[in-house]
Amino acid sequence: MNLRLRLNLLITVLLLIFFISMGYTIMKGSKESIQEGVESANRVTMQLLDTVIISSAQNPEWGYTHEVLKKFLEELGHVRSSDIYLYSLQGDLLYQSPPSKYRADDLPPPKWFSNSLAPKAHIDTRTIRFGKLIIKTNPIGAIKESWSKMRYFFWITLTFFILLNILVYWMLGFWLRPLAPMVNAINKMGEGDFEVRLPNFNLPEFAAISANFNRMGDSLQSKIRENQRLALIAQQTADAILIHDLKSKISFWNASAEKIFGYSSKEILGKSAYILTSKVYENELRKNFQLVHKGKNIHNIESQRVKKNGGAVNVAISFSPLIDPITNKIIGDICSMRDISEKKIAEESKLKLEENRKFTQLIQSHIEDERRSLARELHDELGQYVSAIKIFASNISNKAKKISPEIEKNADSVISAANQIYDGMHSIIKQLRPSALDNLGLAETLKDTINTWQKQYQDLKIHLSIKGDLNGLNETLNINIYRIIQEAMNNVLKHSKAKTIEINLALNKKGLLELNFRDDGQGMDLKKVDQTKNFGILGMQERIQSLNGSFELISKKNQGTQILISVPT
Repeated sequence: MNLRLRLNLLITVLLLIFFISMGYTIMKGSKESIQEGVESANRVTMQLLDTVIISSAQNPEWGYTHEVLKKFLEELGHVRSSDIYLYSLQGDLLYQSPPSKYRADDLPPPKWFSNSLAPKAHIDTRTIRFGKLIIKTNPIGAIKESWSKMRYFFWITLTFFILLNILVYWMLGFWLRPLAPMVNAINKMGEGDFEVRLPNFNLPEFAAISANFNRMGDSLQSKIRENQRLALIAQQTADAILIHDLKSKISFWNASAEKIFGYSSKEILGKSAYILTSKVYENELRKNFQLVHKGKNIHNIESQRVKKNGGAVNVAISFSPLIDPITNKIIGDICSMRDISEKKIAEESKLKLEENRKFTQLIQSHIEDERRSLARELHDELGQYVSAIKIFASNISNKAKKISPEIEKNADSVISAANQIYDGMHSIIKQLRPSALDNLGLAETLKDTINTWQKQYQDLKIHLSIKGDLNGLNETLNINIYRIIQEAMNNVLKHSKAKTIEINLALNKKGLLELNFRDDGQGMDLKKVDQTKNFGILGMQERIQSLNGSFELISKKNQGTQILISVPT
């Protein structure tokens, strides 16, 4: 329903309410007038008949009262607003007033109208000699008269109502005629035609709308031309240019970005910037966004991004905040990325990797030595201090039992805290360097560690199988195998969601120590996993390579993961 019909409907409703109210007021006034007229006519009639009755009684020579009254009524005829009945003592009807001839040819008013205007019926009775007189009120004449007036009012009102609606509808159409070109212009602008303009209107309000609309069109055209020039520059630059909103979603993607990463504009626009980032660099990117959204610029930081095909690309990245010129608020950021994945970079990376591998064994040896030393110092030094604290606190508690319960309570709290420190210290020592590895050997240490894991994760079934005599293994081999199993177990607990783990460790007749670590977890697609960036897997590989052993990782999605290791003893 358009605006014209809505306004016309509103005016129609208001007119209906007005006419209904007026009709109700007129009917209410008519009812009061009829009530007053009927009551007045009834009083006059009764006074007249009472006079006749009294006069007849005072003059007996006239005859019997009922006969005198009958003759009088017959000469009187119809009395307005009253029906008169004369009965004998035996109940026979002697006289009934004739019907009114007033508006006799008119159609009777509707029943609802008569019921609405009819006053309450009133009956007066007079007992006379040899008869009985009954007078009833009858307002039909007044009601017919009111209905006649009401019909004229109705037809006049209906004619006025129809003519007024036609006039209002025409006037609304005339007044609202400028809306049609306005709506048409807005639709065209919504479809991308920014050259459309509105004509001048005579009405000041519409003239103001037209002027503001035309100014808006000029401004939009100017901004669009400027944006087109900037977009052309951004599209033709060799660097990948991206624009992100405050939710880190990509809103602009140039041709160079498409060339570097392989995503078309349709594929990437509206997606999160993290689609180009591996998990390793997500925190770095998040921090960069936080800095840029605070108004800071970031220049030429080297990072890594992920292509559409899953490959990694090394890039130099710069960020600048994107500021709304009107509100002067940051609404996003502009990011430029330059591909620096050249062969020289790859060769240097390989050389550095080889150099790192040469020092792996030495570094691991130093780390284990430091762990052993740190564990020993914790046990010897901190352990003694904690024990001394417990002894002092116990002495204070014993002496304060009778003197001060509050001091005793505080001393017991110190003892409890010391016990917790002691337990925590032993847990740290065990993580740094399992003492059982030096005292009991690899097999017993693994059994003890597996039991600890099994208690902590009761829903996980861990099966350990050890074959062969492992007591003759050297310290370096023991600690590396222990660390590999520990790292593999941590990976399962964090990522695998496995229900069963099998650990098979065997020393074969050829002198090779073989480890088969298998879980039934969710596995992974090795083609999509950059193992060089997975430090857990990379650390295990480096340990095995430093021992001149072989390392193999087998995994399929939803089929679990298996690690196969073989190390010469």
